[in-house]
Amino acid sequence: MKKSLIMSWIIFCCLLLIAQTATAAMNVRIAVDRLNVRTGPGFTFSVQEKVAKGKQYAVVQTRGEWLQIRLAANRTGWVHGKYVEIQKEKTETRKQLQQLVVCQADGLRLRKGPGTTFTVIGYVNRNEKGTATSIQGDWMYVRWEGKEGWVHRSYVANVEQHDEQNTYVQTLYDNTNIRSAASTDSPIIAKAKRGDRFAVIRKEGQWYVIQVNSQTIGYVAEWVVQLNEQPMEQLPPSQPQTTLGKTVVIDVGHGGKDYGTTGVNGTIEKMLTLQTALLLSEKLKQRGVNVILTRADDRFLSLSERVQVAARNKADAFVSIHYDSALNRTANGLTIYYYKQMDRSLAHALFEPLSRLTGIQQRGVRVGNYHVLRENSRPSVLLELGYLSHPNEELFVASSTYQQAATEAICNGLLRYFEK
Repeated sequence: MKKSLIMSWIIFCCLLLIAQTATAAMNVRIAVDRLNVRTGPGFTFSVQEKVAKGKQYAVVQTRGEWLQIRLAANRTGWVHGKYVEIQKEKTETRKQLQQLVVCQADGLRLRKGPGTTFTVIGYVNRNEKGTATSIQGDWMYVRWEGKEGWVHRSYVANVEQHDEQNTYVQTLYDNTNIRSAASTDSPIIAKAKRGDRFAVIRKEGQWYVIQVNSQTIGYVAEWVVQLNEQPMEQLPPSQPQTTLGKTVVIDVGHGGKDYGTTGVNGTIEKMLTLQTALLLSEKLKQRGVNVILTRADDRFLSLSERVQVAARNKADAFVSIHYDSALNRTANGLTIYYYKQMDRSLAHALFEPLSRLTGIQQRGVRVGNYHVLRENSRPSVLLELGYLSHPNEELFVASSTYQQAATEAICNGLLRYFEK
């Protein structure tokens, strides 16, 4: 009897250890139609949704006969083990590498892990280039511009590195940031003056990898340099800068207790407007613009306070960043609003580059009776950069690709406005 109890205890401990350690590599296939997914591990817990037969999900953890699975939008729920088929993923060796690759598909899904059961964390557009750092089976981990994750190898191709030893970039602005990686979030390792020239090693997305000095390699954004494929002594002088001394107030929509709208996939407007504003601020500063944010963190400001920031700083332009919402989930597109006649030229200067954005409908320039426009004494516009109530558009506008393209377009529109 004693020996039997000891054996039972050993078996129980082994099963418990397996249950706790195996879930990272475990997937399940739903074996019945419209299976109830519950909020907890038991039949007394409420049903939060139903899932279809044949669908596969990654297992987060197990508790007795119940399994917690990962659902869409990074949510979780519980299913009973008798209604699913457990599938262990094959253990595959992860190989390290450094290889430039290019995306060969539109809207390629970027995943959290090497498999279709892992959460989609972003999208990659056709012809985007990145650096593959590891391979596991048919999956490749790639650092793209502003994002990184796993993609299936069949949708990317190797990029032959061109001989660019005679190619140089010349910085267009003072205090140009040179960074440690191809992202505006990466650390600044050096500053360059307007007219400084650097040899190009290669191109990664929207960034040039440059030789900073004999011992240092850095990254510089393509929108702050001029590319030249001729000897350095033949490079033409930079164009005169028109943004010096200009002040732009970026009004970051919502914040604090004011969440704005929430997308059908869970995107919160106040967080997305802050992400957009910070990226736009970085690009404008690279061009020599004095940038003031109405908020740089998650806090509440009244509409009057936002307008006062523009007046107090004698803003040359006030740009309010927002994302749209409608009860009709098919509503989509980008809209530029102005209120006073003096704001019209700013609105149209922004419309020209924004209208060239791909993947989003243009709703045009319209008059909007908004407080931050109506009560503003400085040239001002309000941008609705897409609908979070539209499921597909929500994912698109939150992607790094769109964020980079939209902020670059706004930046170019402001430069056009200042040139007039």
